[in-house]
Amino acid sequence: MSKKVTINVIAEMARVSKTTVSRFLNGKFDNMSEATKERIAETIAELDYHPSRQAQALKAKNSLLIGISVADISNMYTSRLLKGISDYFQNTIYQVLIMDGDNSIEREYSNLEKMVTERIDGIILQPLVHQPDHYQLLIDENIPVVQVDRYTEPFTWPAVVSDNFQKSLEVADLMKSKNYEEIIVLSNHINGVSSRMNRYNGLKTGIENTNITIKLIEIDDNKDWQNTLQSMLELPTKKALYALNGQVLWEIVRFLKKHHIAIPDDVGVIGYDDDMFADMISPEITSVSQNPQEIGRTAAANLMQIMNDETTLSKTIRIPSTIQMRESL
Repeated sequence: MSKKVTINVIAEMARVSKTTVSRFLNGKFDNMSEATKERIAETIAELDYHPSRQAQALKAKNSLLIGISVADISNMYTSRLLKGISDYFQNTIYQVLIMDGDNSIEREYSNLEKMVTERIDGIILQPLVHQPDHYQLLIDENIPVVQVDRYTEPFTWPAVVSDNFQKSLEVADLMKSKNYEEIIVLSNHINGVSSRMNRYNGLKTGIENTNITIKLIEIDDNKDWQNTLQSMLELPTKKALYALNGQVLWEIVRFLKKHHIAIPDDVGVIGYDDDMFADMISPEITSVSQNPQEIGRTAAANLMQIMNDETTLSKTIRIPSTIQMRESL
């Protein structure tokens, strides 16, 4: 019969103390070297060790569950975000409970109710509602929460997001350097979604005191958006289209291809987040490349810190993104 794998066995094989293994499994990495973490992780994988969550939960008197509420799980950005979160918790004592809001406020609220019922130990929330009191009525103040990708205002919980405003300022500088006269912004609804509001406001701020004009088309529930866009493109100015997320970017590309509108000769195109496909078409599309996996990992690490140390963290952590210059501008 094979020897039962215990923390003592892991500690012996990894040449560390039992306490160090316990700290690793609880996500307490302070003062732990990367080499030590890697050695413990490799030992756990080699031994195929799986902590008994039920036993640990009884000992710790909590659920050892982390609730993750995302706006739309079908979005490729979200899948990469979840990858970062899941990777962080992989070798800890915690299990993750992922729930999809499907862009429905009602469904999101129902999901959060279920999480609270399950006595989750912490929540990572990609909020669909901009007002914090919508969530505070449901989520007990003793439950640690970290927001991800978006945030409520005024701030209630810390958030890990992209540098949306700053990067759109840089997009504005790029538009000025290319002598565009008009920027058409296309997006899902903006109001109440902090990431989209910051991208839009960053662009507006960046072109203040110039002759560049901005027009906005929100494509949600707008069956006429393609006709509106076509009419705008017929006007004799040098134009660029700015898609505020990857899904909208590909809607634009399909529209331009269908109507035989050439990129960049007839219109320039840039997208915020490109789902990693923007360099696989011709011409290649200029895009703002986010790092959702690092956003997810950072959110998970911050939630763990709050749960372990009851630490008060900064309101917002911004993970830098990068403008990938290609052929479409």
